[in-house]
Amino acid sequence: MEQFLKEWFDAYAKGQGVETESLCKKTLSEWSVLLKRVKLGELEEWQRTPPGRMALILLMGPVAHLLNDKEAIDLHPKARFLCIEGVELGLDTQLEPIQRRCFYDPLFYSGNSQDRQLLLRLLEGMQSQVESIHRPAWANWYAEASISSTS
Repeated sequence: MEQFLKEWFDAYAKGQGVETESLCKKTLSEWSVLLKRVKLGELEEWQRTPPGRMALILLMGPVAHLLNDKEAIDLHPKARFLCIEGVELGLDTQLEPIQRRCFYDPLFYSGNSQDRQLLLRLLEGMQSQVESIHRPAWANWYAEASISSTS
């Protein structure tokens, strides 16, 4: 799990999100194996910790899409459940702001207006915690979430 998260955030920190082209074949292969294990239920214990739950959310969401997994759309409800339950348990608050942004990914891509409202409340609460160097990126994401929730 730690290796996956390090690879994810190393790629994510480059500022353009994580794109398949920026990853080596070895990383893509390892992520594919992890995704397969998630779908088989072999990594359920990861949900007990904030970083582990975030890793599961990332694997079932962005990673499944990056890998063009044919079941990616079917994984979204489980990722959404892990996200919302994690928020209810306060697991998200134990993560750094940039990690929390990824933790909330299922809410961002949800078509459910309640999910979007929850996302905006969570982001508003994070505003004071975001370091000034990261505020422009946070502000852009908040603006995008705000626009999407009104459409």
